[in-house]
Amino acid sequence: MKRESMRSGDLAEDTRRDDPFDEFVAARYQALLRSAFLITGNVHDARDLLHDALSRVYVRRGAIRDPGAAEGYVRRTMVRTHVSRWRRTRREVLTPLLPESPVAAADPRDEELERVLRSLPPRQRTAVVLRYYADLSVAQVAEELGCSLATAKTHLARAMRTLRQELGPVKEMVGHDG
Repeated sequence: MKRESMRSGDLAEDTRRDDPFDEFVAARYQALLRSAFLITGNVHDARDLLHDALSRVYVRRGAIRDPGAAEGYVRRTMVRTHVSRWRRTRREVLTPLLPESPVAAADPRDEELERVLRSLPPRQRTAVVLRYYADLSVAQVAEELGCSLATAKTHLARAMRTLRQELGPVKEMVGHDG
């Protein structure tokens, strides 16, 4: 039994060796990794980029007619993948410096409010966020929710009742001078 499983493992290994793409990767891996490093500037990102590109090209390896063109396909895929990643993350500004002053500690009431908001049904939570955080009118809330004005008012009333019960007595500071 053990010998048979070993033989089938050997057969699978021989099949993998016969794949020209595997031979290409074994022969050109270091050169492709150097190219990926030059593209990314970081060895860890280069490995990720190369492996992503190889996995994408591997799936389509049957469409490559000229085995000598595989390296060009992999390089083009690396460049396109890197550009796609760069476009997604270019708005991030990385800095090695820490902020000058520590961030203010979160108010425990904010955490409790977040917990209670999460416990609300989705439509009630959405209505509260649209009405009180996005500062939309009740009519606009109804339009955003795709429901009637009465239904939007009902969602808001039920949500506010739940918030008042769960959060307890809280002084409202909105619209008061003092």
